[in-house]
Amino acid sequence: MSIHSSCIGNIPTFFLSTILLITSVILRNFVTFIFIGPIGSFIHREVYDFIESKKIDYFILGEGTNIIPPDRYKGLVVSLNFKSIERKSDLIRVGSSVNWNDLVQYAVMNDIYGFENLSLIPGSVGAAPIQNIGAYGVDVEPLIYKVYFFDLQVGSFNSLNSDECNFGYRDSLFKESAKIITHIEFKSNLDKKLSLTYKSLLDKVNELRLDKKFLSPKIIAKLVSQIRLDILPNPKIEPNVGSFFKNPIIDVNTINTDYYSLSDLIIWDLENGLVKVGAARLIQLIKNELPENKNVFLSKRHNLVLTTNGNATQQNVLNFAETIQAKVKYFFNINLEIEPRVIS
Repeated sequence: MSIHSSCIGNIPTFFLSTILLITSVILRNFVTFIFIGPIGSFIHREVYDFIESKKIDYFILGEGTNIIPPDRYKGLVVSLNFKSIERKSDLIRVGSSVNWNDLVQYAVMNDIYGFENLSLIPGSVGAAPIQNIGAYGVDVEPLIYKVYFFDLQVGSFNSLNSDECNFGYRDSLFKESAKIITHIEFKSNLDKKLSLTYKSLLDKVNELRLDKKFLSPKIIAKLVSQIRLDILPNPKIEPNVGSFFKNPIIDVNTINTDYYSLSDLIIWDLENGLVKVGAARLIQLIKNELPENKNVFLSKRHNLVLTTNGNATQQNVLNFAETIQAKVKYFFNINLEIEPRVIS
């Protein structure tokens, strides 16, 4: 198994996307794929009844960009095909299967503010609220108005307003719940204000000597895309799931400074005496302490990205991640949390 944004196990996502409505495919007598298309509750009821009657494990597959899949999975994999984008008054209603960056491009081309810093994040729109995705000083939470889903526990459609989703740092109630997200309504009437608080983005603006008075969502989206392409490995070439660890949020007084001082770290001040610590910097400082691994290793382009040679098992990846966590804990007394979802 290789971790790769364009495949799950040995099934490429381009194959998944060719199936439009509901069908089943048996893979090695282990995996049943069920594809849900936008043809009403009949499809959802069939899926619900199937899951209930068989009492089998399942998970929802988006584009496979933020999961650590098992070598084999015995259960049900649900893939969605809701790909509409509709603008209604001050809202944009978007299907969960729409590629996230396609939505960003739609927003910036229509001069809609708020999405531009989230350019080029891999994955589908449906994954955005699950992970509360974020980048370059912006999270998706303020953009979300309402999330629509099919609740497998009760077998019916429902929706939640943004303030009911329990959003946290790369977290929400959808992460561990039996809810299949079908559509999301995003706000399209946010203040026409750009976020330049993230240092590397502001540095890029200053490096290019851009007049801040003439910046637009389209320009910021282009700059963010350039930065990402410069520092992050292309998952189509170098298998990875993006940032492997979350930036820990902790009390600054709990950090071990026996080996490194606070000035050696990248720290952002938060409220209530808490700080966010840059995980990439922590790993950079201890990476020479890591043992060599023939199948899994840190990307040469970014310390927060783990990659493989295409021959790694899930356990190989998790073992290497645990080694990194142990070294960071030893040197800094900081617990690193894995960001992608581990499918068991």
